[in-house]
Amino acid sequence: MTLRGAIAAAAALLAGCDGPLSSAPPTVSGPEPALEAALDDWAAAPGHASVSASVLFADGTQWSGASGTAGGDAPLREDDLIWIASLTKTMTGALILQLADEGRLSLDDPLSDFLPPRRNVDPSITLRQLLNHTNGLDNYTTHAALGRAADADPARVFTADELLSVLGPPHFVRGARTEYTNTAFVLLGQVAEAVTRRTVVELYHERLWGPLGLGEIFLAGQEPPAGPVARALSADGVVAPLEHVSLLSLGNSAWGLFSTARTQARWGRALFAGPVLSAGLQQEMRRLVPAAGNIPGESGAGLGIRSYGYLGRQQLGHSGGSPFGSSLLLYDLATGVTVVVLMNQGAGADHFLLAPRLLELATRR
Repeated sequence: MTLRGAIAAAAALLAGCDGPLSSAPPTVSGPEPALEAALDDWAAAPGHASVSASVLFADGTQWSGASGTAGGDAPLREDDLIWIASLTKTMTGALILQLADEGRLSLDDPLSDFLPPRRNVDPSITLRQLLNHTNGLDNYTTHAALGRAADADPARVFTADELLSVLGPPHFVRGARTEYTNTAFVLLGQVAEAVTRRTVVELYHERLWGPLGLGEIFLAGQEPPAGPVARALSADGVVAPLEHVSLLSLGNSAWGLFSTARTQARWGRALFAGPVLSAGLQQEMRRLVPAAGNIPGESGAGLGIRSYGYLGRQQLGHSGGSPFGSSLLLYDLATGVTVVVLMNQGAGADHFLLAPRLLELATRR
């Protein structure tokens, strides 16, 4: 059986149902009142807009909820799509790990095996070093010229090559330490495309979203939205994200995806406790280097993932931050509970406070 066939065959086990995973996961018994109250309290706090959250329990049952307004007067709904930002990295990383599973590449292959030389990119950087942020690459999102170009033409869609064209010199010799950079995951998207001769959007659909039944998700600037997109609270007030495609397209395969909390909870469960990777590549993914130090609660960096230490125990997952959305995905190793929170705002989201609180409430069950 192929890897994609194995994913499809195991999908029903993840959902606790007889058929394929659907885009509308079941809501069942659980600590709903406490979880709903926590969402309402967060949404009512000054400076907050709204929040969508989901908890997927170890037995496959799932709770999802939403609270607050979608950056305006309309209440946020569970099916509203929010910019999940760097949760995108877990999916791009999974594509590379799957290709390693299939023997089409090795995690210790140098970048030069797949891509032509590029200014300010060391060709000897390995795929592993790209995945765990030990590559030393300059972060393209720190260059103000891209932001100015996006503001100048809101309809423009930036290519990966255009994003990488602004790179400055490396910050350190590869392997010397950990430093978070979006650049690595744009390059990894290009590697996946070079190996498969498919676009990264096609790879998301064919290898991950289709087999797992994840319909509430899309890559901004590369395809139409997969549902209603929530308005967002930004530094400039309430905005409609799709009116700023140029800004959204800066994310690419590093931080460009929109999704729902319930879909991301199911993705987290599939990645960490399901059929996405073999046992061997699951172990490789969880091999940690020291944390980059830029995220509250972070205890290490794996391959496309992060480790956290909330509640005195270990979680795996990732966080995301963008001008129009903030996110945190936690898979709790001790209990098998997955928690996701998505906020339709950037600054002041407090996702690093709410997600652990929901995990605490959910694991009292």
